[in-house]
Amino acid sequence: MNISALLNSYYDLSGEQMNHINEFVARALLHVIHHYILSVTPSLVLTLCCRSNHTCNFYNEMMNTLFRQWGLAPVQIVNVERDVPWRPIPGRRHFNVIFTDSFAAFEEIRMEYYAREYNYNEHYFIFLQARDRLLQGEMRLIFDYCWRYQLIHCSIQVQKSNGDILFYSYYPFGERGCSDMEPQLINRYNGSMLVEPELFPRKLRNFFGCPLRCALWNVPPFLGLAEDQEDVLVVSGGYEGRLLLALAEKMNFTIAVRKVHANVRNEALEMLKRGEADLTLGGIRQTVGRSLVATSTNNYHQTREVFGVLASSYELSTFDILLYPYRLQIWLGILGVVLLSALLQLAVDRMLREGQGSRTWLNLELIFVGMPLLETPRSQTARLYCLLLMMYTLIIRTIYQGLLYHLIRTHQLNRWPQTIESLVQRNYTVVLTPIVQEALEEIPSVQHMKFRLLEATSELDPLYFLEANHQLRQHVTASALDIFIHFNRLSAERIHRSGGQGTGAHFEIVPEDIISMQLTMYLGKHSFLIDQLNEEIMWMRSVGLLTVWAMWELDESYLHYEQSFQIFGIMELYAIFLMVMVGLILGLVVFLLELASQRSLFLRKLFSSHLWRKAR
Repeated sequence: MNISALLNSYYDLSGEQMNHINEFVARALLHVIHHYILSVTPSLVLTLCCRSNHTCNFYNEMMNTLFRQWGLAPVQIVNVERDVPWRPIPGRRHFNVIFTDSFAAFEEIRMEYYAREYNYNEHYFIFLQARDRLLQGEMRLIFDYCWRYQLIHCSIQVQKSNGDILFYSYYPFGERGCSDMEPQLINRYNGSMLVEPELFPRKLRNFFGCPLRCALWNVPPFLGLAEDQEDVLVVSGGYEGRLLLALAEKMNFTIAVRKVHANVRNEALEMLKRGEADLTLGGIRQTVGRSLVATSTNNYHQTREVFGVLASSYELSTFDILLYPYRLQIWLGILGVVLLSALLQLAVDRMLREGQGSRTWLNLELIFVGMPLLETPRSQTARLYCLLLMMYTLIIRTIYQGLLYHLIRTHQLNRWPQTIESLVQRNYTVVLTPIVQEALEEIPSVQHMKFRLLEATSELDPLYFLEANHQLRQHVTASALDIFIHFNRLSAERIHRSGGQGTGAHFEIVPEDIISMQLTMYLGKHSFLIDQLNEEIMWMRSVGLLTVWAMWELDESYLHYEQSFQIFGIMELYAIFLMVMVGLILGLVVFLLELASQRSLFLRKLFSSHLWRKAR
């Protein structure tokens, strides 16, 4: 390369260079575009804006040289002319190549207009053609602009008077301080390739202790806040609190808590919108509406919005406890056996002339309560029926007594509603906060339910309200499943601290979910943090950290989804009724033989009481 020719042309006030020098610059640009931009994106936007006509002529000549070797790649060319009213040009501006000669010209492009609604970080490769003495000042102004509008991936190529082609960027967080916009050399072109492999270096792996403003509030079990010795709010725990602390440790930033006071989620989003905070989290679900005003990271926890009922509202009365061990059809079956036994005893008395009268009915009552017979029947049929009933009632009573003992010991509850439809049909009232009401308004199946709105900022408040007003019937509350788990855990720990005094409040869950919730962290619109935080969150998910934190903070041992034992049904008692049927058939055979013995001498002798006594 002829350096002297390049130097002479550089000092030419026309701003134009000879063709071979333009080709040298074009090769550097072509290398950058092909190896660093088009390798990761199918298209780009090329924008030209310069204040000097001489520089514009240079760029036009240089682009002619560039496009002769461009190859097959779509490009959108935008020319921003001076003194022409600005108007937005549609197009996807994820990767941008910008030709300019000063910050004043660069500002006219208004890149922030196109970037303000994006939820990702764009890349800006800027070719700045200016004199050496102006380069540092112009680059700093451009980097100030990039940082002001959170354009984190900005790299500038300059052509020095000695022929060097250098690449600069800025590191807002570094050893020299926070928000440092000083241009720093990151690469150079050696005639065939770049010396270093990176053109857009990573800038957020280490914040060097710089603070991130976090709009937070105390919302356990998601996030816990506490005051340190200097009365400064710090993150003290919670599932998302552990995540934030881990991010702060890994990325080396400090958490500057911005306290959120009222209408927590809306106020936090407003703080992001006004630029008063960099991020917010704490039980915030991902919604389309929130994504219009803020940028959400990858979701890191999935929970469910569910209905919960206070367990004490479904405690069994004394009468309920007596009837609860068997379902209705079982009680009807037992009643049927009693009636059948009474009819059989009556038939035997009448047809075999037992003649015991009231003692027969008393025997029947004694069998069913497990007591000895008052007097043994004379006929073999009656004795067989009594023996059969003894075995039947022994099994029934053993099961009943065991279930009754377990029922009293475990404080079994009445069956609460199992579906949202049953809640609607029974005209339940939902106690909730405005935050939960916002979610329920999206669900058609619950829009016709009665709501009791509490002006509260904590989602635990409706649960404490129902605990204090446990006499209210047909009341239910709605919240995230994690809230119910946390409340039940606190209640169990409170009972443990009191030495087991009292039963405490416990909420049971209606099995049908209202809505699934994807929890996420929200950043300001077009935040410079989005790519780095997404990468760190996905890394933590892949190694299982988020699952472990969920197990620590969301212990479900105090939450029971199903009853602790299964009530016996027809299938469970099938063998008992089969045994009764076989016994009845056998009893019928004996009865017919005993009835026929009145006409047969052989059968009479066989069934005579004398033979029975002799056999005994």
